Amino acid sequence: MGYRIGIVKATEPGGYAQVMTERKNVCGECYHNKIVCYSCLLNPKVIGRVANPVGARVGDTVKIHISAQKLYTAAGMFYLLPVFTLLLGILLGIYVSETLGVSETTTAIGCSFAGLAVGILFVTVLGRTTKISKMLEPVISSIVRPMDSGPG
Repeated sequence: MGYRIGIVKATEPGGYAQVMTERKNVCGECYHNKIVCYSCLLNPKVIGRVANPVGARVGDTVKIHISAQKLYTAAGMFYLLPVFTLLLGILLGIYVSETLGVSETTTAIGCSFAGLAVGILFVTVLGRTTKISKMLEPVISSIVRPMDSGPG
């Protein structure tokens, strides 16, 4: 579904490469905790770690691909699971309020926050597992232009 063209800046053991691509938007691709990140505004390049099954070398221009299935799976996992646990928290809050005889609104709100926190924690742990992160990572699909070949 989605692909980008980039240049291999470094290779890593285990079949990975550091690839520099053009930034598609101003923010959101680096992981700074600031409201405004001036490096995103001033630097149009981003370097990411991708799988390198084609054996690209430093300086090669490559096509990086992520399939639609991987993209939708990641979106479902990382966006819908916390919403689902939030809704489960609301339902649990309603059940608890009926059982304990306390305010339904208060327990529903409290349990919804707890459900959301559990969902975010679950997704964080899930995203850091090696098997899941390998399944969802972008891959170098082809070498567009090797470093050795040039004009002339």
